[in-house]
Amino acid sequence: MLHTRTHRASCQAAAQQQQALAAPRPVACHHAAAGRVDLAPRLAPVRCPHAPTQSRSKILLPKIAAAVADAPVASLNGKEQQHRPLRVIIAGAGIGGLVLAVALLKQGVDVKVFERDLTAIRGEGKYRGPIQVQSNALAALEAIDVDVCNEVLRQGCITGDRINGLCDGETGDWYIKFDTYHPAVDKGLPVTRVISRITLQEILADACERIAGPNVIENSSNVVAYEELRDPATGVESIRVTLEDGRTASGDLLIGADGIWSKVRRELVGSSAPVYSGYTCYTGISDFTPPDLEIVGYRVFLGNGQYFVSSDVGGGKQQWYGFHKEPENGSDPPGKSRKARLLEIFGHWCSDVTDLIKATPEADILRRDISDRPPIFRWAKGRVALLGDSAHAMQPNLGQGGCMAIEDAFQLGRDVAAALSKAGGNPDAVDVRGLWSTYQSGRLVRAAAIHGMARFAAIMASTYKAYLGEGLGPLEWIKQFHIPHPGRVIGRLVLHATMPGVLGWVLGGNNGHLEAARPSACRVEDRLKCFTESDFATFLHDDQQLLRAAHARWMLLCEREPTCDSVDADSNSEAKGVYLGTSPCTLGSSTEADLLLADGAAAAQHARAWRDEAGDCYIEALASGSGTWVNGKPLAPGHKQRLLPQDTLEFGAHPASEVYRVKMQHVSLATGGLNGHSYTVIPVGHQAKDMVPSPVAA
Repeated sequence: MLHTRTHRASCQAAAQQQQALAAPRPVACHHAAAGRVDLAPRLAPVRCPHAPTQSRSKILLPKIAAAVADAPVASLNGKEQQHRPLRVIIAGAGIGGLVLAVALLKQGVDVKVFERDLTAIRGEGKYRGPIQVQSNALAALEAIDVDVCNEVLRQGCITGDRINGLCDGETGDWYIKFDTYHPAVDKGLPVTRVISRITLQEILADACERIAGPNVIENSSNVVAYEELRDPATGVESIRVTLEDGRTASGDLLIGADGIWSKVRRELVGSSAPVYSGYTCYTGISDFTPPDLEIVGYRVFLGNGQYFVSSDVGGGKQQWYGFHKEPENGSDPPGKSRKARLLEIFGHWCSDVTDLIKATPEADILRRDISDRPPIFRWAKGRVALLGDSAHAMQPNLGQGGCMAIEDAFQLGRDVAAALSKAGGNPDAVDVRGLWSTYQSGRLVRAAAIHGMARFAAIMASTYKAYLGEGLGPLEWIKQFHIPHPGRVIGRLVLHATMPGVLGWVLGGNNGHLEAARPSACRVEDRLKCFTESDFATFLHDDQQLLRAAHARWMLLCEREPTCDSVDADSNSEAKGVYLGTSPCTLGSSTEADLLLADGAAAAQHARAWRDEAGDCYIEALASGSGTWVNGKPLAPGHKQRLLPQDTLEFGAHPASEVYRVKMQHVSLATGGLNGHSYTVIPVGHQAKDMVPSPVAA
């Protein structure tokens, strides 16, 4: 039996909630609460030009529930007539289903959510990775329930206030950077967060319980079928769902929010399989602190037939995804770990990628094929409608899958309120066909457009070629001349021209209804916190200034496979190297050198390296009879060259027995254990503080 309440009681509850939400709330900095690593003094924040000029207690917060509260009672023959609440069944307690439940419960709608496996929400025995809740979705959440939005902002890790963008997978060089901050604050929207899916679903489930008690969500209750009913005596229509265990439940409307494999969708539009993207995805979370953590939020590393995504998720952790083109339903080679296979695929890429893979325990690396569903143009029929992935499952490349589900829930909640108001609060008089028409027309075009963008993003990320000759088989040798690939040049020009408009449309919400349902000024806590407004503009256009500003130490490092046995040995490497400071380090075969070179052709005082006051690193060749090689090219004695991350150095013969790489390391990981005369076992990531001496000699 579905839970019922009188309409008058629901209106009183809505009024109380409206008064509570209008009360003043303390404004807190959610950036610190997100667990961000903050090891260097922050610059003074810039006041947001859109910050409210009046206290939040004086800002009116319009509520979706107002549409229902104004028409709870109908008049019949001069007497007031009470109406029962509208009964809505939601199949699936994912993000979209729970957001819709909150929106409807706040209107006094009688909601029942059936979920197949509640442990996916409560985190009992399962781990589901973080999700981006971008500005458009946060704005919708704020319009539905300010308390829910505040809790998401408090527990999420803010990434939208930093530089984000695309990089070359092999070199790590920036291809294009994105500004995801100003498209939000210029429209008065909260800035993008990353939050654990489980945490987000717990917040939403707790909100349902706060509004309507603990019986809204029912576990182990999988909706497998439905049928529409009509009372022959009254003509009143309803819907009855059948659960996997044979039980049934009845309501006025059914919303299928049960994901890409939706059983409600199958009943509504017929059976069809999701479309495989052509890529499998490895994913994991690393205890790792990138050298530019305070400046960069997320990066997408581009390649040919593969790409890699990394994002800060707070608490000193990085979430990453490695996409590789291969047949559907594949598996890893027998006897080979997933990490070993990933290092085969991405091992020649920059250390920003390989270090993340190495820092992830083998048991924490997951694999799944990436699929989506093509857009459909009928989301509803009879008394049933689809929402979220059941209607428009999309690839994860824009981070908009969950955001679109939240937007769906906002739109549908608003449309239900309007339909009930038009029906005088009588659920039996609701124009269901008109309700679905309004819902679909408000969502179809935007969801289909972003679905297409997500597909295009995968194509762009995995067909990237830096130089002519790449991927041309017998003509691969052309790549050595480093002739920029025309597609790379044209693609960058197109992205520079179009991305500001695209981000403004995607992150800005593109929904005029939000303007009337949420505060008109951005949150005072959503301001730049790690650098100034002028620095932000500089970092967007000047890669070198971004490098100089990173809270990192630079080092020359020669790494090789560890000889020691370990449960997860490929998380370690044996390394020899030196940190670079303003005092030059000497490199040579002499035992008095700071970095002892093992190559027999190296001179006693072969070269020196340092970092100047501006933050740039250099190497100078000293020996006249031996070679110094930077990225395979000779450096003449007496000449110096600026060094960049990922540059390779060889001393003496070419190829040399030791190859050194220029690397950056966050200041929190710097250690006095790095040895320039012998190899040391280095666990990758935050554990690098605990370097273990190795008996292996240089």
